[in-house]
Amino acid sequence: MERYVIVQTQLSDETLKKLKEVTGENTVKEALSKAIMHYINCEHAKHHTGEVKKTRKRGGGRYPIYLANLIAMAKSSEKL
Repeated sequence: MERYVIVQTQLSDETLKKLKEVTGENTVKEALSKAIMHYINCEHAKHHTGEVKKTRKRGGGRYPIYLANLIAMAKSSEKL
């Protein structure tokens, strides 16, 4: 069973334009898809240790209900 994840990122118009040129794709969606698949399969990319930005809480510091429930369950079973 495949699992799909929806992600969001902020990229400038210039970055997207260059990405489309480099990948040879006409749409942003296809260019990003091609770039991600290249990164996953590229042996040189695995050695890159870039900075990882931690996930921030939403709005007023609250997690979404489903995530708050998962965190509570994990804490109760002392996995976190």
